[in-house]
Amino acid sequence: MSETDTTPKPEQPEATDAQSDTVVLTDEQLKARHNRNRAIALGLFAFVGLILVTTMVRLATNYNMGG
Repeated sequence: MSETDTTPKPEQPEATDAQSDTVVLTDEQLKARHNRNRAIALGLFAFVGLILVTTMVRLATNYNMGG
């Protein structure tokens, strides 16, 4: 019932250095990436710190109220 596909497949050329899929970033782009990563890390650190302080304040409030 099922037929095999007999259409010829196009051959894939072997990848050379000139045809590689990698991107080479300039120094300016690398510096921008570095600064962006630092900003993300700082924001994440600040968010975690805010959650930690909020949790500690809420726990202290409940502890002081005897609950």
